[in-house]
Amino acid sequence: MKAIILDASAFIQGYESSKSDTIHYTVPAVKEELKDEITLLRYESSISSSKLREVQPEPAHVKRLEGVAKEMGEAYKLSHADKQLLSLGLQLVAEGKEPVIVSDDYSVQNMADRLGIGYRGLATRGIKRRLRWSIYCPGCRRTYDLMPEGGVCLVCGTELKRKPTRAGK
Repeated sequence: MKAIILDASAFIQGYESSKSDTIHYTVPAVKEELKDEITLLRYESSISSSKLREVQPEPAHVKRLEGVAKEMGEAYKLSHADKQLLSLGLQLVAEGKEPVIVSDDYSVQNMADRLGIGYRGLATRGIKRRLRWSIYCPGCRRTYDLMPEGGVCLVCGTELKRKPTRAGK
């Protein structure tokens, strides 16, 4: 069964489903990212009309996602809602569904590709290839596996950056 997972960008872009054989999902954290009244109204009317299911992903799927996000260098770029959406995607796969995440966020698309979850953008074409990111200091050239607290180099205090190192596996 097809399952569409909606990111905040879907509500902002005015996404409307025309397929009756598809179940639409989101996570409670997406609502927190919606700032204006119209997008909040779209969200709430979809929930109240039962066109959209709001589901909190199970902790085991969140834990798996966190590990892969660190491995891919995406952990600090993903918002709480992004991590929840991707975790929900993992959960739906485990339940035998075929999820597709609707998001214009390239980090979400990169992670979905790595996790074997379908994705598509609304306002963007989407990623062309999966990337693995390296975190580095432009000042002293030190590299990090994980982004330190505050996003600054522990050696020289320069703000850290990231660059693609190779295609993700």
